[in-house]
Amino acid sequence: MAPQGDSFQRRVGVEHLLVDRDLRIVSLSEGAPCFAEDPASAVPGEDVRLGFPEFVGAERDLLDLLLGQRLSWSLTAVCRSRVDGELIYLDISAESFRKSGDATPSLVITLEEVTMWMEQILARTQTANDASLLLHSLTASKKYIENILDAMADLLVVTSPDGIITSVNRTALRLSEYATPELLGKPITLLVPDLPLEPAFTDSSHPSHVELHCITRSGSAVPMSFTGALLEGSGENPGGVVYVGRDLRERHEAQDYISKLETEKRSLQNVLTDQGDSGGAVWAAHSMEQLMSNLLKVAPTDTTVLINGETGTGKEVVARAIHRASQRQDKMLVTVNCASLPEGLVESELFGHEKGAFTGAIQRRIGRFELADGGTVFLDEVGELPLAAQSRLLRVLQEQQFERVGGTQTVKVNVRVIAATNRDLSEEVRNGRFREDLLFRLNVFPLTVAPLRERRADIIPLAEHFLKLYGRRTNKRALSIGPEAREKLLRYSWPGNVRELANAIERAMIVCEGNRLEESDLALVEIAQNAPKVASNFDEVARTHIMQVLEECGGVIEGANGASVKLGLKPATLRSRMKRLGIARTRGGFEAQPPRP
Repeated sequence: MAPQGDSFQRRVGVEHLLVDRDLRIVSLSEGAPCFAEDPASAVPGEDVRLGFPEFVGAERDLLDLLLGQRLSWSLTAVCRSRVDGELIYLDISAESFRKSGDATPSLVITLEEVTMWMEQILARTQTANDASLLLHSLTASKKYIENILDAMADLLVVTSPDGIITSVNRTALRLSEYATPELLGKPITLLVPDLPLEPAFTDSSHPSHVELHCITRSGSAVPMSFTGALLEGSGENPGGVVYVGRDLRERHEAQDYISKLETEKRSLQNVLTDQGDSGGAVWAAHSMEQLMSNLLKVAPTDTTVLINGETGTGKEVVARAIHRASQRQDKMLVTVNCASLPEGLVESELFGHEKGAFTGAIQRRIGRFELADGGTVFLDEVGELPLAAQSRLLRVLQEQQFERVGGTQTVKVNVRVIAATNRDLSEEVRNGRFREDLLFRLNVFPLTVAPLRERRADIIPLAEHFLKLYGRRTNKRALSIGPEAREKLLRYSWPGNVRELANAIERAMIVCEGNRLEESDLALVEIAQNAPKVASNFDEVARTHIMQVLEECGGVIEGANGASVKLGLKPATLRSRMKRLGIARTRGGFEAQPPRP
């Protein structure tokens, strides 16, 4: 009789029945009636107990199986007497099985003929009593071994020499989500598609661990470490291979957690260092007020921001202000200095890597984007990224997903990107050093931080801020700035911008012998001997020159000692040019206002 419903893979000496909650046969394999006490009763729709009286009295155990309160039920060496007087022996076992779409589980009953095995035992005994004792001993040993294998935490699969599954333990069923009938007789590649079958893998004298994925019935991939060993055949036993697999999910989770803690530690150390160098956002210039106004508009959104400005102007302070004013403020702000990353490790730092991805990758490591999931990534000096990393960054911005270096699994993240650069990225695009499509993605909402020489109204407030900030380092908390020192600070061009000002104040506090910084404490002449900064365009040259002349003339435009005379321009022409270049009068002098976004 052909099986109905789910068919089972045919295996010599093994038959199956599918039984419902009422113990009625739903379907059975073709040879199953041959193993029944009454073959005529072993048909679909009949009570299984009519053909197999062994189930009479076992109803409670079978119900526990269906309810999940029992893992297995079995009988060993059940003897059948055929019509012709021939004796056969069976091992009978049952387990719960639920087909996809079924509301209630069924029972799969496995009938395995062990007649040859029993006859060999009986042939080697001298008396019936000895045979009975030996049968009891061997049956108990077989059950004992099966219980040990089922109690293993590792997956165990036994195959024939050609890779066909002949036995599995309970862990294999739990991990793979398959039932026994769905695996027996199937190739092991159903579970482990990439399993190497070459002899070297199963060499028991040199066991090797291979990290592969076990594919479950639902299609998910479970990372596992596999070893294999040959089973030698003898007589009618063809031998085979036994595979042992260890679930690596907990190990990978632990490695990811350790990697995340290490990356967080480095990130927090950078935060503490950077906050010590830059302090908070301090400004008085009109241009910075406009910048902060635009900052507060974009911060609550998830829009990508590109911060432009010279080195040392405080671009990271602006990035932190955006993060603190955003809805992601309770999540991580992960800072990446793209200029400091070794070229060969840029992608690994940003996106992480798998174990063995390259020389030295001894374990899996998560990258900065994965660490910042739910928060913000600040890419400082983004113009320094190599083109290969730019391509992957573009995909993250577009799709919010990536693969670790050396991996195939897609990692999805929810990250806001803030980038900063001191380069002209448009010029970098023209020179082929920066991707144009990436620039479009980053430059959604540009912000420009003006250099300190163009916002002189900020110099004294920043200097006083650094006096307080570095007071604990130098143990001098009551310092002020003398009039001559203030003038010197205002006259200096600050090519290093706010960072240079911070360093100059810290040094002055160390050498200062009184409670007030004097002009002699400020070593600005030596710093000013650095190579002059080359202006990027004509307007910048004109703007800087006009502001310098205005400072020398005390802000006077007209008259014999006015700036218009020194510049050789009419007063109206000078005012017109100042307006075009964005030069505005403030209480502290003159400053340049950057273009608004």
